[in-house]
Amino acid sequence: MPQLIALVPAAGAGRRFRGEEPKLWAGVVERPVLTWTLERLLAAGVDRIVVAVPRDRVEAARDAFGALSPALHFVAGGASRQESVMLALAADNGDDDDFILVHDGARPAVSTDDVRRTVEAADLSGAAILGRPETDTLKRVRGEAVVETVPRGDLFRAETPQVFRRALLRRAQEQASADGFQGTDEASLVERLPGSRVRVVVATHPNPKLTRVADLKVLEFLLRSAHGETVAEAGE
Repeated sequence: MPQLIALVPAAGAGRRFRGEEPKLWAGVVERPVLTWTLERLLAAGVDRIVVAVPRDRVEAARDAFGALSPALHFVAGGASRQESVMLALAADNGDDDDFILVHDGARPAVSTDDVRRTVEAADLSGAAILGRPETDTLKRVRGEAVVETVPRGDLFRAETPQVFRRALLRRAQEQASADGFQGTDEASLVERLPGSRVRVVVATHPNPKLTRVADLKVLEFLLRSAHGETVAEAGE
């Protein structure tokens, strides 16, 4: 029976996030961001998780997060997100029919229901991503001037998780490497394969990504709310 393996790229430098520690080690509601992310994935029913962390922090990551579950494995990541996901996938031995779930370590508030719905969608077509339709007005700019308004009717803002059959994702990675193509997410690699179809799943819960220090307040509110705490407590 196919298994569900999560790959968590967490090796980024986090240049937009201040602090000496990697941003996923930052505390939110008294725990590291990465702890929340890993627990959400475990609660969603993944069979195992491979986390790609900075090369000089593999042992530190095992010490900090390894006790959460024996299903956790830590590997050295690469210089880019794409390389980190490739290294994480290469470190996991499994069947071609397995589902590979890629989720940003910096999205700790993802809903377990949204995770499960994305996996179910991937079961239908081999590939699915979570996200939401674009609702803001989009402008194309050059320098400091607007040159056009971009129609948003068919635009979809991609988030994670993104779920693929293992064989499909591996083939997409191999083709991207052969072509020297660098994508911004795994779906952008799969989309390049002839005949591929990536389904979209509209998120039903907030799923923000930690990018800047100010984002911690938003995540704190969401994580406290998920545990039944009041709005007043979340602002303390």
